[in-house]
Formats: sequence, structure tokens, C-alpha cells
Amino acid sequence: MLRSLMAGVSAVRGHQTYLDVVGNNIANVNTVGFKKSNLIFQDLLYQTSRGASAPQGQLGGINPMQVGLGSRVGAIETIHTQGNLQYTGNRNDMAIQGDGYYVLSNQGKTIYSRAGAFNLDGAGNLVQSGTGYMLQGYELSVDPLDPTRYVQGSTLAAINIPVGQKLEPRATTIAGFRCNLNSQVPPYLPMGVLTNDIKIGFSLDNGTDLVAYSLDVEAGETPADFMTLTDGTNSVTLVLSGINAESGLPEFTVTPGGDFTSATYDPLTGRLTLSNGGTDTKTLELAEYMHFTHFSHGDPKIQYLAEFNDLPNGDRQMVLWDGAGNRETLDLVMNSDGTFAPADPAPTIVIGGVTFTVDFAASGLSLTLKDADVDVVSLRQAISSVHTTKLDVYDTLGNAHTLELSWEKLDNNQWRWRAWLPDEPGITLTNNTGILDFTTDGQLVGPDTADLGLNFAAIGATDAVITLDFAGTSFGNEPIEGVTQFGEAFTTKAFYQDGFGMGVLQDYAVGEDGIVQGVYSNGQTRSLSRVALALFANPQGLVKVGDTAFETSANSGLPQIVSPTEGGAGKISGGNLEMSNVDLSEEFVRLIIAQRGFQANARVITTSDDVLQELINMKR
Repeated sequence: MLRSLMAGVSAVRGHQTYLDVVGNNIANVNTVGFKKSNLIFQDLLYQTSRGASAPQGQLGGINPMQVGLGSRVGAIETIHTQGNLQYTGNRNDMAIQGDGYYVLSNQGKTIYSRAGAFNLDGAGNLVQSGTGYMLQGYELSVDPLDPTRYVQGSTLAAINIPVGQKLEPRATTIAGFRCNLNSQVPPYLPMGVLTNDIKIGFSLDNGTDLVAYSLDVEAGETPADFMTLTDGTNSVTLVLSGINAESGLPEFTVTPGGDFTSATYDPLTGRLTLSNGGTDTKTLELAEYMHFTHFSHGDPKIQYLAEFNDLPNGDRQMVLWDGAGNRETLDLVMNSDGTFAPADPAPTIVIGGVTFTVDFAASGLSLTLKDADVDVVSLRQAISSVHTTKLDVYDTLGNAHTLELSWEKLDNNQWRWRAWLPDEPGITLTNNTGILDFTTDGQLVGPDTADLGLNFAAIGATDAVITLDFAGTSFGNEPIEGVTQFGEAFTTKAFYQDGFGMGVLQDYAVGEDGIVQGVYSNGQTRSLSRVALALFANPQGLVKVGDTAFETSANSGLPQIVSPTEGGAGKISGGNLEMSNVDLSEEFVRLIIAQRGFQANARVITTSDDVLQELINMKR
């Protein structure tokens, strides 16, 4: 009789503990990072009235006869499932998605937690809200061998965010450009025959192709050398014989050689027809000349052709032809931005007895040929064939300087670039112009880079050399992402430069990998620290110590300290908090179960008491 009474008492005690566990779960339904508990019942001892016996002959076996003595609490387990994330927008808050625990320091003692509500204390340390426990992590420093990478320290330390800290300036060393130069635009100035290694593609009976090179007459050469098309064996020579009054194109006498049996040239259309038994034709691009006529002091009308040659230093050579076959040149100095530089006195060019004075427009975009103060012709630059872009570069003092670059089309698949400081003419530049060559597929042949020198010593900074990257390597891309030349609109712009002025740490954020990124007033970001996470072989073996924190135990295993997203650890979700993993509906059901279990076992006690009372009453 007493056994049922004691069994009921043990069960009442167990269900009271069950109510305590459920009540604690419900109490922490809104506790950040809380992990609910679950109670496991086990039966208690058994009193054996009769043991079991084995079958013997014609007699079967008999099972043991036992009477239970109640129940007990076998275990209270902590359930470490992921809680829901709640967005807070607070830059200090963070939640772990996946495995791992924050490593915290409580006055030198290490504890662990999933509660990611942090704030900055007066010393700039990230500490847990309400407890002051310091969040631990690894310091990050710039790799001295590679400034684009960071070295992670090996010792855990409090994560400190020095808001207001200065970031010293960095001088620009490289500037990268990307996208497209429009291949459809005409040359920037009248450039004569477009000469850049043109493959005309005349197919001969022997299966070879004629490769054409257009050769302008240089000083000291004869007009007979005006243009020769050759593949080394077959050739055609075009000799300038005049200027066609109707079309303004040059007139040539044509002499075929090699396998060509005939060759004719039509000055009205610019079409050259070659034959080697069959007929192959090609229209030569001869329209990039400036054609004009002039009456000189009562003389008959004279026809002229004008063009410009590109000189290695970026200056221009103006070339004039007249209908009598005379040819004269005049070298013109160009400004750093590609405009004509004025000259005093005004330069002159004499051809066929006629003297032309060169008058430069104030804008530098055109020049006028004058004869005795009479304007004869104006030669303008084709602005639609020039593309410019600007970017800020920095000296060693952190001063920003506006650097402007332009690209001028010279020829098929050939562009000249120029660089200058439009707002600081007192700062001299060296190696500030060059030529980019492209393939017939629009890809950059080279050069990929150019080293631009800037005399910053004139303003107290160190002289600089900035590498201009046209191939896209400075921002880690393939050449197709650098400067190209396709038949699309101009889009080339400065995409990257590595300099910046002085900055002050104003803000910070935590990434998925746990890296704390500092945001400076100059727009730069720097990796400051990295949050550490602890992994355990048996997280349920951790001991709850309050403040939503855990300590290790003999059965939790030693902590394995790793970085987020590495070694099996989860990732960090900044601006979020992991809420309690308590499910209220589930807890309410458990609450009912605990209540009914308590009530039922209380009835066992009262029933046993009634039976005992009847037993006592038997003696009356």
C-alpha cells in the first residue's frame, strides 16, 4: 500500500520539476539567444516479487513479477536548435546562422553565448548588452607584402572599434580604365589614307591574300612612293597625279605588279579594281582628306589636299598637296589636351609659290589657312572622334587632383591617348601621351599600361608615377573588360584607382565572414577585426550560467575556436538578433501535460490515503 503512495509522491515531484522547466522556457520566450530545455522522465526502482524461470519440459517459462516504485527526472536537456532571426538594423547586433557560439570574456574568464546584442563601451570595445562581457576575436592588419590583403592575428583579444581614428592618405599608383571606344567614328583630324595594317583581302588564283600597307610620302620622298599595296610578291603602285575637282579625291596612275594583269582606279568613287584573270575589287578609304580650292592673286583656281600625320610626341604634322604634285609639311605643337597650341609669330607654309599663314582659333579646336589675310579654309578637329573621362588621383599629402584623359582616333584600329591636369597647369606631366593599337576584332594589342609622371613636388608632395592600366588587370578582369574598340557608343571611363585622402573612422559593419569593416569619411573601408566562434563536440554538455551564457563542462568537449563560415561554423548576419527557440504552442501543450500528470499523481496519493484510512478504520 505504501508503494503506490511513494510512487505518486515521486511522480508529483517529477512533474513539479517538469512544470518548472516549461515555466522557465515560457519565461524566456523573448530572451535573445535563449535555448529551451526539455525534461526526460525515467522510471524508478522495481521490487521483484518473483524472478523469471526458464521453460522446463512440459512446463513453460514464467516471466518476472515486478512492482514499480515510481518515476524520476532522468535528464534535463538543452535544445540548441537555431532560433528565428529578427532584424533590428542596429549595426552592433549580430546573429549566428548555423553552428557556433560567441566567445566572451567575463573579467578574464571565458564564457560562450548565442546572444548577439552588443554595443560599444567608452573604450570602443564591443561588449554584450546588459552584462559588459567583451566579445572576442582576431585583429586584422594589412599584409606588408600585399596591401590588398589582410593578415589575421593568432591570439584572441577584445574586438575594439576606434571610432574617430584617422586613416592616413595613400598616393595613387595605378588607375584602371574599361569599356569601349567607338570604331565607327572618323579620324580625329583628316589623316589621309587610313594606314594601320589594312588587310584588303584580294584572293588570287594561287590561294594567297594580298596584304595592303598604305604609305604616306615622307619628307624627301617622291610622289611616286605615295602608296604601295603589297604582300611581298604581288603589288600595285599608285602615283599621285592630281586632285579630282568633282570628288576632291586624289587621282592616281596605277601600275600593277606580280600576278596582277590589270589595275584601274576611279577618282570619283575611290574604287580600285585589280584583276588577275578574274576580277576582285576593293573600295579604298581615301575620304579622310580635306579638299579645298583657292584663287591666288588672279591665278587660275588651284586644288589642294590637306591631311595630318601623327608625330611620336603627340604633335601633328600638317601636309599639303596641290594639283601640280607639290607637297609641303608644317609641324604643329599640340596642347596636352590635344588642342592646337597657338604660336607667335603665326607659322606659314609655302606650296607652289602660294604662302599660307596658319591662324589658330582661341578654342584650339581648329586652324584657318589664310592668304594675305583672306580666309581660305578652316580645318576643324572632329570632336565626335574624341572621347574624354576624368578621375581624381591623390598625392602623398592626400590632395585630390583631377586627371583628365582623352582618346583621339588616328587611324583604323589606332587611337592616341593624352593625360593632363585641367585645373592645375603648373604641375608638369611626363610620358603623358601614347598610342593604343587594336586588332580587327576590337581587342587591345597594346601597350597594356603606361607610366604617367606627375611633378607633385611643386606643391610639396612627392613626385608620382601612376600606371595607367588599359587592359583591366588592375581590377582583376580579362582584357575584354579593359579598353576595347567595337562599333558601339563611347563608354570608356576610369573604373579604378587605388589612392585616397585622409579619412576618419565614422561607421562599421559586420560581414557574413565575421569581419568588422570600418567605414571612413573618405569612402574607404578597412578590415579591423574578425569575430571568433567556438564549436563543441557536444553542445548539450555545456553548462548554463545565466545571462544567456554557457561554460564548458567535462562532457562538452574542449572549444574549437574558428572563424565564421570556416571549419563548420555558421555565418554572421549583421543587424539581426537570434531570438529564443521556444515555441509557445509546444510549451503550452507541455504545460497541459505537466499539469495533468501532476493532477493524476496527486489523485494516486489521495486514493492511497483513503485506502490507508479504511485500513485504520477496520479496528474500530
